[in-house]
Amino acid sequence: KELVHLVKLEGAEFVEGLRRVFKFETPEIHDMDKLAWFRDEEFARQTLAGMNPLSIQLVTELPIVSKLDELKYGPADSLITKELIEKQINRIMTAEEAVAQKKLFMLDYHDLLLPYVHRVRKLDNKTMYGSRTLFFLADDGTLRPIAIELTRPKSPHKQQWRKVFTPGSGYSGSVTGSWEWQLAKIHVLSHDTGYHQLVSHWLRTHCCVEPYVIAANRQLSQMHPIYRLLHPHFRFTMEINAQARGMLICADGIIEKTFSPGEFSMEISSAAYDKQWRFDMEALPEDLIRRGMAVRGEDGKLELAIEDYPYANDGLLVWDAIKQWASDYVAHY
Repeated sequence: KELVHLVKLEGAEFVEGLRRVFKFETPEIHDMDKLAWFRDEEFARQTLAGMNPLSIQLVTELPIVSKLDELKYGPADSLITKELIEKQINRIMTAEEAVAQKKLFMLDYHDLLLPYVHRVRKLDNKTMYGSRTLFFLADDGTLRPIAIELTRPKSPHKQQWRKVFTPGSGYSGSVTGSWEWQLAKIHVLSHDTGYHQLVSHWLRTHCCVEPYVIAANRQLSQMHPIYRLLHPHFRFTMEINAQARGMLICADGIIEKTFSPGEFSMEISSAAYDKQWRFDMEALPEDLIRRGMAVRGEDGKLELAIEDYPYANDGLLVWDAIKQWASDYVAHY
């Protein structure tokens, strides 16, 4: 009832309603360092252990190039060049060596978001860019951000606009440059949070399971061993999704009111399904391999590209346990 009432609120009343309904505990890291959110180290750590650790990927080749139509969106090449990369890593190695040694990683929301930039910008109090964020894996095993590229595509009236921001933007004496770097990180976090909710959560966790729930109920007897195996995992999924369609992802629902893409949120989710979702790549090991975050060794075990990757480390333990249990169950029949 609280959520239904919340959807009907607007403006300041809606914000106050959110605070009343959703009371989250302060993260422990905030108790230790109240400015942790401000620091580059924490910004990078969140890509591995934060809300959305499912997007970071290994950079496997340079230059970085968009797959979008240049005539429609502008030049495809990224402004994050080899020269810029080498400058940001203090020339301890060449950009090619960094790629070969699996030192460069990226959050890439460029091609997914760029087609929606102008449409979102027409909404009240909204803005959007396409973004690429590059990270360097230090010798101590931690990531640090070295560049953020924000892009606005070309339009009938304007040429493409794009700019690269770096951690050293303000070190040359410009306070403005330092704050531009912080603002660039905020844009990336907005993209990353939206992707988590619209793709990692709604699309991959809720939406894409529906066909299998429906098929299992239509095609399998309730006494079938596979049905009995799947039933606890499918239970309540359709009901939860129906409720979400009624107040979360519907027109003028909570998602459209609170997420930066506004009314285009679910369209972006659908675009991600079209361009990114593949059934044979959704298993955790295959997803890690697809993103270059792991390789399969000769013994069949995964070797992570970043050792301190909590999502992968913990997730694979759970995955292996479930796989073993399910395999033993099926083998019994």
